[in-house]
Order: sequence, then structure tokens, then C-alpha cells
Amino acid sequence: MAATASKNTHVVDAARASGLLRPGERIVVAVSGGPDSMALLHALYALRDELGLHLAVAHLDHCLRGESSRRDAEFVTAQARRLGLALRLGRTDVRALRREVGGSIEMAARRARYDFLARVAAELEADAVAVGHTADDQVETIIIGLLRGGGLRALRGIPPERPIARGSGTRVIRPLLRVWRAELMDFLAEHGIGYRTDESNADTTFLRNWVRHELLPLLEARWGRAVRERLRRLAEDAAEWTRAGGV
Repeated sequence: MAATASKNTHVVDAARASGLLRPGERIVVAVSGGPDSMALLHALYALRDELGLHLAVAHLDHCLRGESSRRDAEFVTAQARRLGLALRLGRTDVRALRREVGGSIEMAARRARYDFLARVAAELEADAVAVGHTADDQVETIIIGLLRGGGLRALRGIPPERPIARGSGTRVIRPLLRVWRAELMDFLAEHGIGYRTDESNADTTFLRNWVRHELLPLLEARWGRAVRERLRRLAEDAAEWTRAGGV
């Protein structure tokens, strides 16, 4: 994919404008194969020469979806090879991990994913690990935090960047945190970029999926699409307040 002036470059422009990409950095791109991570991968690839970025791809099989998981890994492998990027694949039995550490499947999967990304980043001496969280993820996270009783701190949502582990010099960065998922889908369609669909994303027994597919549409029906932007801006205001010593 080459983002040209005649095509939709909003996602690439947003990644550049995020201020999270430092010239010459070594960046591990977390790629599940889904639309968010594929948009992230291609946006960073489009900026690779301009910013002198050194990119590698990392993909973790969570062993939750059987044959679909295997096909995800094959898809990401093919994408990395086509772009000529180094690839690291991992595999973790998340159900077994959950039995060991407790908590929800979602929390166990998140722990497995970031442990894997930290190992890959250390192996490749990466400066940053890029993940594909979007503005929609930010809004969903704020709502989930409040529902779980997170109080004022929940309003900060997902940080644009943070250390991947306590004391680590490697950052987790989210260059697409101000981009809406609908904008990513337009970008993928216009550039002919394929992606994988995770069927578990439709399962509303998971809290995030319920918020995404049921609660947010109800809020939009009453308050309009602008409710999402208000919540996204709230996260930025809360983060700024925190930096100023308000919390």
C-alpha cells in the first residue's frame, strides 16, 4: 500500500500527527490481523521512509479460537513477508493462564499479549511497541471503567503511551487513538487492505462487546453520534488534569 494524494491518507496523517513516532526508532507493531492492527501496520509502513522507522511485526495466538487462530497467524505471516518486515510469532494457552492467575478471559489475554510483546521488544531492542487502539476503544474503556467503579481515574481511559513494564525504557504507543474505527475501515477499503474478522467480537457476554454493540448505540440514539466525541475529549481533559496534579 502506498498512500498517495489521490487516496484517503487520514489514518497516516493522524499517526504522524500523534507525536508518538520518533525518527529512527525501532518499533514492534502488534498485529492481530484485525482491521485496527492492519490499518496501524500500513500507516506506519507508509511513514517508514519519511521517519526512518525500523519496523517488525509481532503476532500472538491466544489459543482461543481453534482453526481461526491458526488462519490469523498465517494471514499476518503473509502480510509481514509481503512488506519485507521481520516477524515474531507467539502462542499462549490463555484458558490455562486464566486457571493459573484467575480473573477474566479478557484480562488473561491482555496479560499474555503484553508479556509476549515485552519479550519481543527486548529481543529486538525496540524503542516502542505500537498497538492499534482507536478512539472507539477509548470511549468503550471509559464507560467500562466507570461501570466497574473506577471513579475519576477511569475518565483518563487509555494513555497514548506508557512504559511497557515498570522501569522499562520501551514504550507502548497508540498512534491511532484519535482515529475512529469507521475512518479506519474507509482507509482499508480505499487502499485494498485485507484483514481478518474475529467472530468473538460479536459475543456480548464479554463486557466490552456489550458496551460496543448495545450500550453505545442506545446512548447514540438519545444523544447522537457526538456523545462519542464528548467522551473521547473527556479522557484527554482528565489526563491533562491528572498531569497538572488534580488527581
